[in-house]
Amino acid sequence: MAYFALSGITGCISPVTGITNGYDLMYNKDKITIYYKKDVIIDFINTYMVVVIFENYTQNFSFLTPTDRDAFYNSLPI
Repeated sequence: MAYFALSGITGCISPVTGITNGYDLMYNKDKITIYYKKDVIIDFINTYMVVVIFENYTQNFSFLTPTDRDAFYNSLPI
């Protein structure tokens, strides 16, 4: 199984990146069903998102720059 860690995602603002709670959130790449990019405005701030749908769970990864968003998006399996 291939996993990626939340702390390894550069520029992610939501969910909060890092190991602040003493543990790191891990996501299983093998469980990804589909993923796509989405641009939204939240509180008058452009937010660049990657929506990842795992088998039965949806996670939105939010970024302030399209560069960070695209780097994460390109790291996901095809």
